[in-house]
Amino acid sequence: MRLGLALLAFALALPAAAETPANDPPLSAKAFDALTRGKTMDTHDAELGLYGVETFLSGQRVIWRDSDRCIHGTWEQVGAQICFQYEDKPDDPVCWSYHDRGGWIMGWFQGDRTTVPIMLYPSKDGPIGCEGFLGV
Repeated sequence: MRLGLALLAFALALPAAAETPANDPPLSAKAFDALTRGKTMDTHDAELGLYGVETFLSGQRVIWRDSDRCIHGTWEQVGAQICFQYEDKPDDPVCWSYHDRGGWIMGWFQGDRTTVPIMLYPSKDGPIGCEGFLGV
């Protein structure tokens, strides 16, 4: 019985071992830009669901929109992370480690895989803008 439980625990651990950072490198700026430029992505959190939408423009520029705000920003690669600087907090970058999942992107805040990841999926809506945005 103990051997069976040990084998079961080992088998369940295999997928997690396959997802180690060495086997799942973060996207470079070039790869991230290729996957996002010209697209609008819905941002989901495993706990909250859909919580924002971001349009990725040329020149590493973005427009982020959620229920509270609509702001412009830029992004750049810093080490192994993609860091966003938004106009409302220009000195407080928000950094993520992004990973290609084939049709969508997974991200961990500051590259910390113990946090709840976000998922970026291509939006069914077109580009967003802040014109006329009143919030909720």
